[in-house]
Amino acid sequence: MAGLVALTTGGPAVAAPGDASARGVVVDLSASVLGVPVITANATIGSATAPPGGGTDTTTGLAVTIPGAVGVTASGTVLEVSATRGPTASSANADIAELALGILGVPVVAADLITAEVNCPQSGVLTADTNVVGLTLFGAPAVLVPNTPGVTASAAVVVPGLTEASLTVTLTAVEETTADTAAAVAVLATVQLTGSVDGGQVIDIPVGTVILAEANCERPLAPTSPTATPTQPSASPTVTPTASPTQPTASPTVTPTASPTQPTQSPTASPYPTHHPHLPVTGDSGTGLWWTLGLGTGMVTLGAGAVLAVRRSRRMTGAC
Repeated sequence: MAGLVALTTGGPAVAAPGDASARGVVVDLSASVLGVPVITANATIGSATAPPGGGTDTTTGLAVTIPGAVGVTASGTVLEVSATRGPTASSANADIAELALGILGVPVVAADLITAEVNCPQSGVLTADTNVVGLTLFGAPAVLVPNTPGVTASAAVVVPGLTEASLTVTLTAVEETTADTAAAVAVLATVQLTGSVDGGQVIDIPVGTVILAEANCERPLAPTSPTATPTQPSASPTVTPTASPTQPTASPTVTPTASPTQPTQSPTASPYPTHHPHLPVTGDSGTGLWWTLGLGTGMVTLGAGAVLAVRRSRRMTGAC
């Protein structure tokens, strides 16, 4: 039903979180017979839209009139149309008093009081409510039950060029909520003209619609969404700079430590004479020196023994 209302009346669409709007009387009627306009009325009396930055838009005390209308009369007062956008809720309402609408000289719709109200809290239950007091259709009392086919009635009218003409009007009411939106229309009148041209085939001419008290709203976003957005940028710079300096610090620490260690081992084998002793003059190893000294000592010992043996031999010969 709400989709039909938006499509038929061309009303303001509620499209963003926190939006809210309200309208008092919206008349969109037009019909022609044999190319001659017999019904023409197009007007919006009382409109409010919640400010984008928050706050309330309100209009009060508007007289219901339709300048330039053809075949349509209207009277009454739009007591208030209001729409509010707040940090924790959006809401809207429309109130009309002493409304009377006539088409082609016939009183069609009248009511003492007509109201529509919606409320869209940030969390919790959304509501859409309507109230109509003293409603009549073609002078007969009518009771509307929201979200039903409504009430339909017809009345004979006089239209030049159209025989056996009649006006058919259906009244409906809308109270609808979804997970995030609420819509209320207290009275939606759909008008149709029927008759025959020159006694020929009966034709139906769609005339249009009249909205009496409409309100729409959409639930505002929860405050957690804007809070989460700055948290991610804060984490980004914290991780990136910490990781970058850590790697450069490790690089210089490992490279200088490893480089001096290897050169230190390389000269270690060469400068120590304890492992490889050399004679300062010959440059030979110490092992060759000890072998030479041992050989010389042996030869001296043998020579000394031989000398002693010769001397003993001579002494013994002399004694004989």
